Amino acid sequence: MRQPVASSIPTLLISGSFDTLTSLDGAKAAAAKLSKATIISIPGIGHVVAPQSPCAQTVIKSFLADPNIPNTSCVGTLKPPSFTPL
Repeated sequence: MRQPVASSIPTLLISGSFDTLTSLDGAKAAAAKLSKATIISIPGIGHVVAPQSPCAQTVIKSFLADPNIPNTSCVGTLKPPSFTPL
């Protein structure tokens, strides 16, 4: 129960850069023994990534279509939102 899962099953791990529950570091740790893991981090999103990010939705759809070659190209184009000081 407390041992990392080891698998060669294609796995998609998604985190939002503002997610305090499942961080990018946590996703990387979870993927340590997943030989076919794809990890993406969506800038400016919290814990509920998929409903808030069209890019995440695109990645998920492409992963479901072909888990071995998900299209993650949109992730590199994303920028975190800018904040305006009060």
